[in-house]
Amino acid sequence: MSSSSTTGSIGTRLPNWALYLEKYFEGSVALLLLTVILVTTLIDITGRALIGWTIDWGFEVAQGLFVWIAWLGASMGVRHESYFRFTLLRGKLSRRGDYLMYVVEWTLWLVVIGAIYWYSIPELYQVLSSGRVIVGTENVLQAYFYLAVPVGTGLILLRVFQRAVVKTLAYRRGEEIRPDPKIGVRD
Repeated sequence: MSSSSTTGSIGTRLPNWALYLEKYFEGSVALLLLTVILVTTLIDITGRALIGWTIDWGFEVAQGLFVWIAWLGASMGVRHESYFRFTLLRGKLSRRGDYLMYVVEWTLWLVVIGAIYWYSIPELYQVLSSGRVIVGTENVLQAYFYLAVPVGTGLILLRVFQRAVVKTLAYRRGEEIRPDPKIGVRD
């Protein structure tokens, strides 16, 4: 079993669709949102070029969806350990030193992202209570875009806890826990 496996030994007990969802949830949703942005932008550009018509809400929706994509991408990076890390330094550390680096990393993730999560909730409630809608629409709330921050940071926190459990169990079993210097999606 790979030491970077997020589901660890429970992977054999989960159905294939659940394993796929666990591994690719953020990327799949981000791809869907990017497709919506692309289609909206193409329709807007084509309409503007051919008949002088534009989608009033297109730009604001694209901005909001990009915020969702950014937070989903950050969560996906944590899930796959595909973010900036000090692999050259870690290559010189003992197993215990490497594990302690993980503990520092997890603590920083939890403190910083936890603070963003905590302070995003009142902001979301404020936007929800204002009832502001996206310009050019009658009932699409701006709060849908503000929701990206607590959902995205919540996913990041979940992924950090998930990585901490998997790495700690692997460390206790004596498995290699050093991060792979390659960046990308892996099991």
